[in-house]
Order: sequence, then structure tokens, then C-alpha cells
Amino acid sequence: MLGRIVVVAGLLFAPLPALAVDTAPTEGQDYAAAKDWYEKAAAAGDVTAMHKLGLLNEEGQGVAQDYAAARGWYEKAAAKGLAESMYNLGILDEFGRGVAQDYAAAKGWYDKAAAAGDADAMQKLGYFYDVGQGVPQDYATARGWYEKAAAGGSASAMNNLGVLYENGQGVKQDYARAKTWYEKAAAADTADAMRSVGRLYLNGLGVTQDYAAAKGWFEKAASAGSAEAMNDLGLVYEEGQGVAKDDAAAKGWYEKAAEAGNPFAMTNLGSLYENGQGVKQDYATAKLWYEKAAAADNPDGMRGLGLLYGNGRGVTQDYATAKLWYDKAANAGSAFAMNDLGILYDNGQGVKQDYATAKLWYEKAAAAGNAQSMYNLGALYENGQGVKKDYGAAKLWYEKAADAGSPEGMSALGTLYAEGWGVARDRSAAKLWYEKAAALGDTGAMQKIAALFEKGTGKAGAKR
Repeated sequence: MLGRIVVVAGLLFAPLPALAVDTAPTEGQDYAAAKDWYEKAAAAGDVTAMHKLGLLNEEGQGVAQDYAAARGWYEKAAAKGLAESMYNLGILDEFGRGVAQDYAAAKGWYDKAAAAGDADAMQKLGYFYDVGQGVPQDYATARGWYEKAAAGGSASAMNNLGVLYENGQGVKQDYARAKTWYEKAAAADTADAMRSVGRLYLNGLGVTQDYAAAKGWFEKAASAGSAEAMNDLGLVYEEGQGVAKDDAAAKGWYEKAAEAGNPFAMTNLGSLYENGQGVKQDYATAKLWYEKAAAADNPDGMRGLGLLYGNGRGVTQDYATAKLWYDKAANAGSAFAMNDLGILYDNGQGVKQDYATAKLWYEKAAAAGNAQSMYNLGALYENGQGVKKDYGAAKLWYEKAADAGSPEGMSALGTLYAEGWGVARDRSAAKLWYEKAAALGDTGAMQKIAALFEKGTGKAGAKR
């Protein structure tokens, strides 16, 4: 089963687009006539008209789109001190509109616009330092610019300050301050900030965990157009977090998010159809959704396709094609797919059995935090597959897996203690680990506990 896809905050805002003139048709709207009057005003030295002509040319309104002409008008307005035109010149250079992309030139214009008091330019400079775009990454300098931009009313900067405090980037991690900044941005109708407040409540970060409050914030963000929040609401209903579990409602939210272009929601829809949750099980439809997500470069969609081919669900079982999709997903950063590749090499499925290569993939996945791969590494050491049998190393990997929440790792530790492999035999410790695994639904561990009782060793202190 493909797990639910939870989107952790996209956090940093994407760079702001160029300023734009409203493109919605209005009765009597005539860009060509507007252009004629702006040209007359510009000829008389009006700087705002020069800027407006730049916008019309940039957006192709009333004229053929012409970035060079737009640049010319922005430069004239900038020469007269108009900060908005300086900012838009930065946009042209940053995104390579009519010129080669040039972050240094963009920064130069943002510096000028910021010096003239433009808050959006200050936010841009903060973003450049935040992500290391055209400058060395420097969270402290980013924070300085964000604070200036926020003081000037930039909601994006307020949101990004929340991100810095939430992640402890250039500052001590502080969820309370993150929440304060997110709430300020949310008050300025920033959908991503609304969603971030919801995430804090959902996960109990800096606040008491409160699913109802989280849902309320996700709904606000969704109403403001956040596709990520729509996906979050789908997860809330699918997992029954503060609401009755409702796969049909989850599907509705995932569909809204997918329609808005969210690839995680596409993957989640694929999972619903694959597993028959809230819909009739339909592998073909699942495959279509995974393909849409994969086309959007989503690694979970790629892995979903790999699982369909690996398990022969709705397609002829084909380990080679499964491997192709796992490779793509792993290259895109999926730790789950790295583990899947390890399993293929471990079992010789579609490839020659190769424990050494399996171990390499498990190690990559484990380094990325995948608990299943930690367990699999323990199993390699326990069984001496591709490595010298080493119960001590097996125990270390099982412990890492258990710490990461793996019931298999917990059960495996129980077996080491039950059998006295690499440790002193201790059936009380074995029972403790089996119980932890059983509490997470591991039926194998439940049977092992039953076996301990059946043999008269389930009670601490029983004769061994």
C-alpha cells in the first residue's frame, strides 16, 4: 500500500511574479486606447504612465508582448526614481524575460528599489539570501531583509519570517514566534500562512494539538486558493483527525487539490483507487492518477507506478518497469523508493540478486530516515547476507528502526532477546519488544507473545 502523502510546508514563497494589469475583460475595456493616453502622459514626463506602458508591453495588453519595449519604459521610469519600475526590472532579469537570466543584475535592481523603500524588493532580497540565489546563503541577512519588508507591509516577508523561526534557520527554533508571524501574514490574506498555522495546530508545535483548529485554518487557506490546504483537508478526513473518518469527503478534497495542480493530491487519489477507499477499487484509475503526479515530477507518483508494476496491479507484473520507476523516484529523493530498490536487489526481482547493492540502497534510504530500510539492514547483518553475520550490528539497526517507529524492528529486537542472539537471553525483554510491536498492529509479534505464554515464559520471572 502506498502511504498517505502529507505535504510539509512549501515554506518559502516562490519569487513574486511581475506586477500585472488586471486581464479580466470589463465592459468598455480598451488597452489600445489606454496605451495611446499613457504615451501622451509619458511624453509629458509622467513617470506613472511610463511604468504603465512597461506593464502593457510586458503583459502584451493592447500591443504585442515585447519585453525589450517593457524594459525600455521601466528604465525611463526607474531613472526618475520610481521604485516599482526598479522592482520590475529586477523581475525581468531574475526570470530571464527578454534577456539572459541574471541574478546579479536582478539583485542590483532590487537593491535600488529597496533603497527607494519598496517592501517587495526587500522581500526579494531576503529570499535571495534565504535560498542562496545569486548570493551565498545567509539566513541572518535574509532575516534582516524580511524584517524590513514586513515592517513595510510585505505579507510574503511575514510568512518567510515564520518559516525561519519554525525551522530554526539563522535563529533559535521558536514555534511561538513562527506562529505570530504566520498569523500576521494570514491577517493579510496569505493562504500559505493560514495553512502553516493549521500545521502547527495539527502537529502540536508551539501550541496544544488541536485538530479542530487545524481544520479551521486549512479551510481558510483552501478558501483562499491553497491547493496544499485542500490536500491537507483530504488527509484530515481520510485519517479522521478531529472529524469522523470519511474517505468520500477525503476524495472530494483531493480532487479539488488535484484540479488546482497539486501533485500530492494526485498521488493520494491514486492510493484511494488502488486500495478501494471511498471508491470501487480500480487499478487503472489509480495508474492514471499516479501518471499525472509523475508527470508533475512528484516522486511519490513515480513510486506508486513502480508499486503497481512490481505487484502486478492492473498491469502485467514487470519488475524491470517497476525498477525504472523506483529509479526515477529515488533520484527525485524518495527514501521509500530507495528502500524498494534495495528489496529488488535483495530478492533478485528483475535484477541479479546482489546483497551488496541491496545494502547500498538500504543505507541511502536509512540515511534519509526510512525506518523499513533500517530494519532491512538489520536483517542483512542478522542473516549474514552480503556481510559477515553480526548480531551486534543487527541489534543496532533494529534499534534505529524501532526508534523510528518500525514494528518490524521492535519485533526483531524481541527475537534477539528471546533467542539470546548477540545478547543475553532475556524473555522479559523479548516480551516487552513484542508488546511494543503488537501495539502497532504487528500480528507476527502478537503470535510470538502467544507462543511465550504457551511455553510458560510469558510472565516475567517464569522458568526458562
